[in-house]
Amino acid sequence: MARKSRKNVQATPAVVVGPVQYKVALYARISVENEQKREADTIGNQIALLKDFVSQHQDLVVFDLYCDDDISGVSFVRPEFARMMNDIRAGKVTCVIVKDLSRLGRNMIESGEYIEQIFPRMGVRFISVTDRFDSLRDDADISIQLKNFANEAYARDISKKIRAVKRTQQLAGKWTTGTPPYGYMLDPDDKYHLFPDPQTGPIVLVIFRMVAENHTLHFIAKTLNEQGVPSPGRYLYDIGLRKTEKFKNAIWYLQTIKKILVDPVYLGWIVSGKYRSQLCERGTKTTVKTPEEEWIINKGMHEPIVSKELFDKVQDILSARQSEQGLATIYDSKSKRRSMFKGILRCGECGRSMYLRSKSNRGYYYYCTLHENYNATICPKKAVKQEDVESLALRLIQTQIRAFSDAQRLIANLNATPSSQTRYQIYETQIDDAKRKIEKFNQLKAALYGDFADGLLSHQDYTDLSEDYSRRADDLRIFIAELEKEKEKYSVGFGSKMQWALLIEKYKDQESLDAEMAAAFIETLTLFNDGHVEVAFRHRDEIEQVLYVAATRGKEAERYAG
Repeated sequence: MARKSRKNVQATPAVVVGPVQYKVALYARISVENEQKREADTIGNQIALLKDFVSQHQDLVVFDLYCDDDISGVSFVRPEFARMMNDIRAGKVTCVIVKDLSRLGRNMIESGEYIEQIFPRMGVRFISVTDRFDSLRDDADISIQLKNFANEAYARDISKKIRAVKRTQQLAGKWTTGTPPYGYMLDPDDKYHLFPDPQTGPIVLVIFRMVAENHTLHFIAKTLNEQGVPSPGRYLYDIGLRKTEKFKNAIWYLQTIKKILVDPVYLGWIVSGKYRSQLCERGTKTTVKTPEEEWIINKGMHEPIVSKELFDKVQDILSARQSEQGLATIYDSKSKRRSMFKGILRCGECGRSMYLRSKSNRGYYYYCTLHENYNATICPKKAVKQEDVESLALRLIQTQIRAFSDAQRLIANLNATPSSQTRYQIYETQIDDAKRKIEKFNQLKAALYGDFADGLLSHQDYTDLSEDYSRRADDLRIFIAELEKEKEKYSVGFGSKMQWALLIEKYKDQESLDAEMAAAFIETLTLFNDGHVEVAFRHRDEIEQVLYVAATRGKEAERYAG
């Protein structure tokens, strides 16, 4: 509706508004079980449809494409959707277009919140092309939630059917977890049936026999690694079932061997139903462990690799060792020292954690776990005295504290000068002025609704002006944030509220290092065989910021002095 005149109405400021152009996010998503449907509804097809729609509307300009491929619509935790929302918050996107509502999501509650609350509150126009829904139109219908409900019901129905099929397969003793366990391969004629892998099956048998001969898991791991026997991860990488590079040189670990030794699959059994997935609970999918009495156990489903006698003997040995280890822990706990670098100290050659242990009567040393426990050829020997590591860590912390404190004092002295205080006041004045402008835009925006309700503004004019005022206020808020950062550089107390300043205050009277202090200041401490050390401090961004401000403020002061 065009503007009408009325008497006794306070005039609103004249604003010249050109044709509004929406910065568009084209959002596409696909996650289907039916391969034929997937081919008909590809990401490419969705984008083509969306681009064609935009080309027919002069007020729409594509900003970017956001595509979540093979991502469920039940949850809104999606990488590309998150990137789109970040761009909306940054003001880069003012309109979201999808092929249909199910592409936005299949969860009724959250989809409704985005369409009816979140997008409108952020000033974002929402368009669903095939549903012919445009939030800008006067006839945009809230009953759209009914379709959202149908989408969520569809997701629940699909989930239920998938679980039912899997349950039937588990009851029949079929292998339903995809990748076969180490030692087996999938039957090419039946992907749910296992048979021994001629390459890895004998290795599994050797592992069981070595335990039966009373060899430790450490010894077995070192032996397999030294002989170059491919670990489960490396074997899957070698045959192409794993693509990630981390598996390329994967070695044998104690946990890997322990997992094999306790798995009844090597008896020819299929044990299923250990875990249960819960889907569609507020858009989330969780996994919970089921009670052991509810597990589905099918015996004699494939050829065993080990005999029941050998398997039971190994279980008895493992159980006895666990009991002995528990007793040893009780008796030795008082004599053992606790490392103050747990989770912090790393080997520079392999990246593994280093642990503390005594070395005969020569004191305590930090060792590389990979070298000691698994394979001496993978990582060279490394043993560093406990006192040397603790002394080094304390010196590194003290050096960083001095650098931070000196920089902070320099900034405080520079910011106490009249010229710096003047700059500080200028920033404060600019911030106050920007805040007043935001309040003015908020008042103007609030007054628009009265004009719209009285018929003085058309819906288009109301929307255009409202979005214009919102954008101006948002720009000012960004401007204020930048001014606050600059103002802080001229504050006498710059850096005093940073975590590093608080840590320094807490530990200023402590003369020796302990585990709490080490963990508070250091994230990782890496030792190399050539003697050099790499340290990553916690809150290092704060240290870098203080040093940078000290350097730039110092140069600035020199220029003014010169």
